[in-house]
Amino acid sequence: MPWTPKNPTHAGLLKAAIPRYRTNACRRLAAGYGDILASTGGKVPGKNDFDITRFVAAMPHLALCAITKPDRCLYRLVGEDLKARMGFNPTGANYYDYVPEERRRFAADAMHMVIDTPCAFRAEVRQSYSTGLSLIIEATGFPLISNEAGVDGFIIFADQAVDDSIEIHTDRRRLLGANVEQRDLIDLGAGIKTDFVDMVWEA
Repeated sequence: MPWTPKNPTHAGLLKAAIPRYRTNACRRLAAGYGDILASTGGKVPGKNDFDITRFVAAMPHLALCAITKPDRCLYRLVGEDLKARMGFNPTGANYYDYVPEERRRFAADAMHMVIDTPCAFRAEVRQSYSTGLSLIIEATGFPLISNEAGVDGFIIFADQAVDDSIEIHTDRRRLLGANVEQRDLIDLGAGIKTDFVDMVWEA
């Protein structure tokens, strides 16, 4: 099973992306972020101006990450359901540590694209766990402007298992790794990176 470059599955405006969401948490974050853009005339919100309480129903599945180039994507805040599914609290950890080495550069490129363009994404990710369990997760990420020294930007994520029954946390599994299987790029008004490519593991 080789590592294979893969172009985005879909690319377009946020309005067109909403129907493609498969989980409630990701859909709520995307719709709510769209409402914020509508109220600011398309201006990307700053991290300090982002009111997370607008997303109460999705909060257990949300995470806030601080992006520092070239190789840090640190979890700042993590929702309770997300922590429970991962099997530990990743606050302070580097997301890239859970990405196979062969595609860490591509994962970093995706995060840098979100804060630099700025744009957003929806991805389907296969996660592997210590019990041998393999799950398909839907994740979506939206940019937040940083006013912190040493942080190039923030990304607010929603992350939820596509199969809702998996959210019943009955075993002692621990997340070992994650690999994107497909990604949609979402234009927030500043365009998208048309030459973006993922590296995926295909049978």
